[in-house]
Amino acid sequence: MDEKKETALSRYKKLLGDTRPWDVINPNTKWASDEVAEERYSICKQCPEFIKLTAQCKKCGCIMKVKTKLENAECPIGKWGAQSV
Repeated sequence: MDEKKETALSRYKKLLGDTRPWDVINPNTKWASDEVAEERYSICKQCPEFIKLTAQCKKCGCIMKVKTKLENAECPIGKWGAQSV
């Protein structure tokens, strides 16, 4: 019985959701409103998965001050998401 093992890259992609790091330089990227981005970032700052020193998420590795501004971004553990835009 050969079970497919999930690779580190596939786990990383799953945690990123529909966003990718290069979305921040894509001219077609849709941005969340300032209010939504601030609300998302506030949630991140209270999360135990948030690394204060680098403002990164331990789960997805993203810099959350930027990721929270992407309209289609989602929290890898479901605390906020695109549906909150």
